[in-house]
Amino acid sequence: MPFMKPNLLPSPQNFWLKHLLPAVIFAVLMMFVYTQTSWDVDLSNLFYNAQTHTFPLRRNAFLSQFMHTGLKWLVVGIALTSLALWGMSYRFSKLQPVRKPLLWTFIAMVASTSIVAAIKHKSMHGCPWDLLAYGGELPLFGLFETPPIGAEAGGCFPAGHPSAGYALMAFYFAYRGIKPRFAATMLWSGIIMGLIMGWAQVMRGAHFLSHILWSGWVVWLVLLMLYWAWPPYKTNT
Repeated sequence: MPFMKPNLLPSPQNFWLKHLLPAVIFAVLMMFVYTQTSWDVDLSNLFYNAQTHTFPLRRNAFLSQFMHTGLKWLVVGIALTSLALWGMSYRFSKLQPVRKPLLWTFIAMVASTSIVAAIKHKSMHGCPWDLLAYGGELPLFGLFETPPIGAEAGGCFPAGHPSAGYALMAFYFAYRGIKPRFAATMLWSGIIMGLIMGWAQVMRGAHFLSHILWSGWVVWLVLLMLYWAWPPYKTNT
């Protein structure tokens, strides 16, 4: 039996506790614990050459062409494939049980990455390679600190690139009630992909680690809110 009937699968009563509480705990740790560390700078310093005032790996072919451009288009292809299969579901009966999850996945991936991009565009925080400390022109200041007077918008927080990888978590919400094993696999695939894509950006000097982690948090919340507002199938939550 390839697909379970979602209306016969009551979801756990503690769904919101299991999915919202981790996000709250993460936010508290990032705001009150992570901000007291120097991990962002310490990690970025590992990939910075103080003598040349550059990040030597910034234009590394593997990191820039495969890890950045290549993986981004891979995720775009996955999203478009989901949309294409949704269209084909009107012709092929085998796809009908997942018609709405297919469309939901595509919309969720687009929505989550778009919201990250919108927040990033308005952000005052700069990318490491644009900061004075790393040979750039923008100031470095904490996440919740007031930007220096006259500072230009950096447009670098949260990280946009890894949000594409994190967006694969949309499959988890779309299929958790009909293909739970596949859903769990895609949940971890999304987390790992986002972290890998993000780490490549840290190595290039494009983002701090906190930018990467907050990006995943935003994607998770967007997916969770979309799941609540427009469930991919009939469920009791």
